[in-house]
Amino acid sequence: MQLLSIVIPLLEEGFHIELNWLGHIVRAIIEWVGPVGLGVIVFTLILKLITTPFDVYQRIKMRKQSLIMRNMKDDLEKLQKQYANDKQTYSMKMMELQKKNGYSMFGACLPMIISFVILIVAISAFQSFSQYANLNMYEQMAHVYNQEILQYAPEGIDYRLSSEDESVPVVTWDWESGETHEEGGILYTVYLDGTIHRMRVVSADESKCIYYEYNLDEDTLNRTYYVDTDRLYTSGQDAEAKAAIDAILEEREASSSNTDALNDACRDYIEDKGSLAAANWFRAENDPSFLWIKNVWYPDVSYAHPIQDYNEFSKSFSQNIILANGQKAAIGTIIDAGEYENLTAHLGEEKEQANGYFILIVVTIGLMVLQQFIMMKSQKEANQYQTVDGQGARTQKIMMVMLPLIYAITGLMWTAAFSIYIAVSSIIGILVTLISNFFIDRSFRRKEEAELIAKYRRKAPSAVQPKNKKQK
Repeated sequence: MQLLSIVIPLLEEGFHIELNWLGHIVRAIIEWVGPVGLGVIVFTLILKLITTPFDVYQRIKMRKQSLIMRNMKDDLEKLQKQYANDKQTYSMKMMELQKKNGYSMFGACLPMIISFVILIVAISAFQSFSQYANLNMYEQMAHVYNQEILQYAPEGIDYRLSSEDESVPVVTWDWESGETHEEGGILYTVYLDGTIHRMRVVSADESKCIYYEYNLDEDTLNRTYYVDTDRLYTSGQDAEAKAAIDAILEEREASSSNTDALNDACRDYIEDKGSLAAANWFRAENDPSFLWIKNVWYPDVSYAHPIQDYNEFSKSFSQNIILANGQKAAIGTIIDAGEYENLTAHLGEEKEQANGYFILIVVTIGLMVLQQFIMMKSQKEANQYQTVDGQGARTQKIMMVMLPLIYAITGLMWTAAFSIYIAVSSIIGILVTLISNFFIDRSFRRKEEAELIAKYRRKAPSAVQPKNKKQK
């Protein structure tokens, strides 16, 4: 039988998305923790630990300003009535009154800007890592796939016809006479393919049904792997493999006497081994799930799946990917639709089941509304009197609806990992606001009580003076 049966291509390996220094920190945190969802929470907590001092300072300043505004309530109401039809004059008079009472919003701006910049940079790094982790999952699957196939192939010495480098092994046997060199249970044969010198590497072990060849005239060694149909099927050494290949031929209504059909069936049998190994790795060793969410690198929605179809998969990566040789390439040139379907052939269940049920998105929207409501209540006076017609309060109410709505739209498209980040951030934000408001309000009450006591003591001497005169 013809030795060259059929080429079996391996999948690309070693590709990745380049991370910046902050992305590497995100990666270190998540990979150190272990479970992806828990790693996202830890990352969020660390980020909030960095930004919380700025957030606390900002909330303290805003709450203090709001309480100062409360003390100016009567004067501001008078100004609103007096300049109801003159917004510009009201704003000028209000600013004069605020300055007189020590009110200034500028003190809260700087920490807010710092927190916002840190947040934007971190989110950018986090989104980049999301793409990195999602792509890395498929790269690992491709590696497992290749390793499973290569267990049927020999791992030989990379001989060259000649080399000036003494560390490179060269052909020393009489290949021109057709001599085959055997070493370590592996057979090496040099032959001419037209004018090209090629090396064929075959295992002496008959159970190894894959061999490879490479071009000896090229400086770069590129192996091409082949399925040896004779060893895999015709010799009948592996009854289980022969039965599986017969089942493939029967399903395709083809005969083993049809060389092309048999070669295709043998290749598909080996590739199926790789696909099964990749699926087992995905389910056992790689766990991108969190609670009810099957894959945190996709949205928590029922119309997304833990394993997406190729079109959705290819759209997940917005930046060029770095190959093992350092060159950049688009995802379509690394893994095409056919290779993707082959790689995920045994993940049919994951391609059909819902990735989530909108639960995290709904919970996060609720937390964001609650956070906005608490902030609106704590800044009630500032918003109410910021404009003569109370437009500031109405704007705050609009924001309480708009921000969650904006998130709801992005939450349907962005990863569940990002939703976890937003949910945890909102919880921390609510706690920080409530705690800071509690202590600030208590501090202001004490201050007001002290002022009342001081005021009473200033009046007391005049109140008891007549009694002292009578005693005299």
